Amino acid sequence: GGDASDVDLTDVADISCGWHACVARKNDGTAVAWGDTDNGYNLGGDASDVDLTDVADISCGDQVCVARRNDGTAVAWGNNQNGGDVSDVDLTDVADISCGSTMCVARKNDSTAVSWGWFNAT
Repeated sequence: GGDASDVDLTDVADISCGWHACVARKNDGTAVAWGDTDNGYNLGGDASDVDLTDVADISCGDQVCVARRNDGTAVAWGNNQNGGDVSDVDLTDVADISCGSTMCVARKNDSTAVSWGWFNAT
């Protein structure tokens, strides 16, 4: 996660850390992320392009973080190969989220699940 000295970590309700990044959910429903960006390559530490408001749940893996909002949508950011790219994933009606090393999973309210990321990791 690295140096969080420039991150407002007051009123924190929940926290999740992966290998290169951390995210903290605050009591007001916002979330903040920090960690590595590796010379412009986002390893989960930069969530500036992601709407982190109305956040209900958070999870981080290796170079990727996910936030589930109260409206049932979810957003991800970080290394596209490890789960940061969700352009082909339906992240609506999400009840629960979890990230592992190089992949993430979302359980939906209808008891189905979707997963994305790098599945060929050994």
